[in-house]
Amino acid sequence: MLWKIDGYLVIPHELLHVLAYRLIGKKCHYRLGDHFVRSLEPHSWRSKLFVLLFPLLVTGGTALVLMALWFALYVWIRFPVNPIEYFQVAPFWHQALWFASVFLLLYSGSAIYDIVFACRLLMQKLRQQPPDHPQQQQDERKGP
Repeated sequence: MLWKIDGYLVIPHELLHVLAYRLIGKKCHYRLGDHFVRSLEPHSWRSKLFVLLFPLLVTGGTALVLMALWFALYVWIRFPVNPIEYFQVAPFWHQALWFASVFLLLYSGSAIYDIVFACRLLMQKLRQQPPDHPQQQQDERKGP
């Protein structure tokens, strides 16, 4: 039951994966409530990396922009420093801006497994690099 509820909580995250697939022109399959988006076409490691990190970039980037906007307005309007006074004096839209940025920042944590998979993908790509050629290094050595 909790697994299914969690599947519905991450629907926006998974829809951002679907949008990433659409942006690169690849087909995918997603059913509401699932915890993953299944690719229907093969694609490069760069496109896999893009698809994995797209939800984090969108939610985290939006959260940071909203937080920066909130902070700039906070300083410009000169709200009180005391949080209790701030919530008594500040207009609702400014408080909502702060709550939205905090919510999006917390929701971007739903991409933690995507970050782990992206790191694995990068490590796998780094392991596939061709080894150094010792013959080239031998030619560059100088005699005694």
